[in-house]
This record gives sequence, structure tokens and C-alpha cells, in this order.
Amino acid sequence: MDPYLLETLWPSLLGIAGMTVAMVWGYFKIRQLMSEDGKK
Repeated sequence: MDPYLLETLWPSLLGIAGMTVAMVWGYFKIRQLMSEDGKK
């Protein structure tokens, strides 16, 4: 692992991780909203 490779990979890895976290969070948020609607 050379520093140049790390510099080029780091932003894209952060982007992928951020997108994954956002998708998982959104999934649970939607499930929570759907279960709340089901109770009414």
C-alpha cells in the first residue's frame, strides 16, 4: 500500500461507506414509519 494509492482510494471508500450507512438508515426509518402506520 503506497501513499498515492491510499490517497486515491480513501475518498471513494468513504463515499461508498457513507452511501451504505444512508441506505441502511433509510431502510430502518421506512420500516419504523410503516409499522407506526400499521398500528393506527
